[in-house]
Amino acid sequence: MKNYHILFIISLCLLLSSCGTVSYLGDKLPPTTSVDVYYSQHDVTRQFKVIGHLTCANGDVDYDKALLTAYAKKIGADAIVITGSTVDNSGKYSSNVVNADALKYTN
Repeated sequence: MKNYHILFIISLCLLLSSCGTVSYLGDKLPPTTSVDVYYSQHDVTRQFKVIGHLTCANGDVDYDKALLTAYAKKIGADAIVITGSTVDNSGKYSSNVVNADALKYTN
């Protein structure tokens, strides 16, 4: 029975350590309810200003995109532009890092 408890604790630790975290540098505005996702600023048809920069490191790009979108709602962004992804090899394990700009529509 003890082996199951140890296995459960190890599994829980691995699960929690694999969750992505979002880093943000920029302005925070009242929350929004929806966020548009773009992959180039050229695709944005509305006037906007960049209110900040988001970074998410996890390893799964789709999961990171969902985290970035949810965080963008909290900071009051109307859209994000995913500017690319890189691999971070600075730690013991490499991880995928997704970068995005947070946009606020001005019109």
